[in-house]
Amino acid sequence: MMPGHITAAHGKNVLSVSAGIITSVWQPGSVVDVHDAKEAMRAVEQITGGTPMPMLSEMTDVEISAAARYEFAQTAGVLAIAVLGSSTVDRVVAAAMKRHTRYPHEFFTSRDDAMAWLNNFAAGGGSRPEGYPDGISALT
Repeated sequence: MMPGHITAAHGKNVLSVSAGIITSVWQPGSVVDVHDAKEAMRAVEQITGGTPMPMLSEMTDVEISAAARYEFAQTAGVLAIAVLGSSTVDRVVAAAMKRHTRYPHEFFTSRDDAMAWLNNFAAGGGSRPEGYPDGISALT
């Protein structure tokens, strides 16, 4: 694992790792295409040393192409992802990303709730926690 942080996607994305959780912060107003997604996933692999970990992805006011959403969903670099957003549009984008994921994927408007959910995975449990009222599963 690399210390510090990594910038990816031409500066649109900053990644770091703390307490076994990857934090990925996308610059508000960014438009993310498939090349940005691939670069971000390479950065995840680099910062984690190839060991899959849970991820908090802050994606407030970020537009993500369909090809980028598919690319993110195919990654093997994360154990689970909590998407942190603040609007209905953010929630819809997160729901669209969830369609093809191979890992637990939930939307939150509270950083504390997202981190509590991710800590279940960071602790090595790897199982899907139940009863997260702010998650997308409540919508589907």
